[in-house]
Amino acid sequence: MKKTLLSLAFLCATFAFSQSDLGKISNQLPENYQTTKIEAPAFLKNFPTTDWIDNADTSWYNSTSTSFQISTAAELAGLTKLVFNGNDFSGKTITLMQDVDLAGHLWAPIGYGYQKPFSGTFEGNHKTVKNVLINRETNGDFVGFFGQFFKATLKNLTVDGVKIFAKDTVGGMIGNVSTNSYVENCHVKNAEITITGYNGGGFSGGILTNSEVINCSASASVEGVNQIGGFVGSSWDKTKITNCFSEGSVKGEYIIGGFNGFSTFAFAPNRDNEMINCYTRSNVEATSFMAGGFFGYTQQNAILKNVYSAGTVTNVQDSGAFMGAVGSTTIQNAHFDHTLAPYDAIGKFDYGDPTTYDITAKTSSEMKSEAFKTVLNAGAATEVWSIDPSVNDGYPYLNTITTLAVNDAVTSISDVKIYPTIVDNQLTIVSSDKVLSYNIIDMSGKSVKQMLAKENQNSVDVSQLGKGIFIINIKTEKGSKSLKFIKK
Repeated sequence: MKKTLLSLAFLCATFAFSQSDLGKISNQLPENYQTTKIEAPAFLKNFPTTDWIDNADTSWYNSTSTSFQISTAAELAGLTKLVFNGNDFSGKTITLMQDVDLAGHLWAPIGYGYQKPFSGTFEGNHKTVKNVLINRETNGDFVGFFGQFFKATLKNLTVDGVKIFAKDTVGGMIGNVSTNSYVENCHVKNAEITITGYNGGGFSGGILTNSEVINCSASASVEGVNQIGGFVGSSWDKTKITNCFSEGSVKGEYIIGGFNGFSTFAFAPNRDNEMINCYTRSNVEATSFMAGGFFGYTQQNAILKNVYSAGTVTNVQDSGAFMGAVGSTTIQNAHFDHTLAPYDAIGKFDYGDPTTYDITAKTSSEMKSEAFKTVLNAGAATEVWSIDPSVNDGYPYLNTITTLAVNDAVTSISDVKIYPTIVDNQLTIVSSDKVLSYNIIDMSGKSVKQMLAKENQNSVDVSQLGKGIFIINIKTEKGSKSLKFIKK
């Protein structure tokens, strides 16, 4: 196998460079490698052509107050406009008083590029912002509901129905969580994110430099080129992600992870990127190399503790059931579903000979057991993990599930079934929700059949498949579920 060399483009450490080139790596790619062009997503056809920033209401703002309440879509767009015009809201707090629907116009992120960040406090007040529609293929860096988030705080917010087409550093909630920022109890639901470059995540494109994210989640399909993750695209220079999860699908060319795409350098010693009590049920597809069920590539400074992955992974060069490639990494109490991803835990050891890490392969049934929940809690005085056959398809979930906005997406698809599970020609999908699409994956991780479901058509022709064990990932209006069947 040809060794793939990756080195960090560490040319200078100025603020402008570190923000605009967020953790991007300079890749010495395999010989004759060609990047595939990312096609514009179909959802753009239904996008509005007008912009919220041109329909904004800023009348609620005055320069002498430090606390503001906003209730309408136009007032929320007013915040975008004020930040775009240079007001970073440092020392100020905005509270959202009502649920808001943004379907009428295209959204511009709150914090437009690294030179116009949002630096205030946004209290979501347990409200939901619906239909965040963004089209920024060109000039599309630092993109999400929030864009550049710098020395800022966000709490108690859900965004539901996020559709984004952009370039680099893109997330459903925040494009870039940067420099002493804090995010708590925030959730992305029903997101479709397509980026033409790097650093893409269901929740955030990047998390960096003394920033923390806690009790957050992302339910999303994310597609890009490299450094793509179900929760975050890249994390670097001392970060902490605690009690968080992702579900859905992650697709790209290389450095693709179910939870995190890439972890890299720090500006000083002892500045690690921690992921504690986190899990992913995202299915991972890489078209070239470095795919992992939890992580694409931990080049440097990663610490993982009490984590698991339970999704499918494509079997490409340097792919692993838990991690595509590993460099400088500390791993404690990590696990993966070997039934869904029947490979070695790690695809490539970046620094020399293989090393033994605390990563355990388990069957799906073993992961859905009380015993596994106990292992994840690892003797903690207060249990972080719980288990219930009716929740999260039977896999352990975080006790913060009572506040997780994607809880309904996790549980609502538990009744999706297939029959027969040992099949000759026709497989039938049974679901109370509309089936949107399905993807059949063989045990090597290769997608062998995928299709958009036709109206009222839940029958799947598997007559052309060879004998063996397969996984079918079924996407409905409320989420996705992976099930195993045997082709006779």
